[in-house]
Amino acid sequence: MLKDSKLASIIDVYVELLPLEKAFPTIISLVIAAMTIPVSSTTCERTFSKMKLIKTTTLNTMSDTRLDDLCILAVERDFIINFEKLMDAFADSHKNSRILLK
Repeated sequence: MLKDSKLASIIDVYVELLPLEKAFPTIISLVIAAMTIPVSSTTCERTFSKMKLIKTTTLNTMSDTRLDDLCILAVERDFIINFEKLMDAFADSHKNSRILLK
């Protein structure tokens, strides 16, 4: 059925098989699983090396949510942070602070 078609990527296979989803549910599931597998492991390796730098013995007592947030900040540097808005939100959430932020 797909022998004569010129499919260049796994996405092309998915688009071609999508109308036949009821006939081939297992194949569709396998194609979806194949699309979620990363092309290389460099992102995973970079994430673990950053996490090793962040979670040292002195910072071993931090919670998992804080570690997750710090890892996301270290790995995903592509976004722009509005520091004024961040400081205003921090100042609003910490009213009893001894440091005057506003």
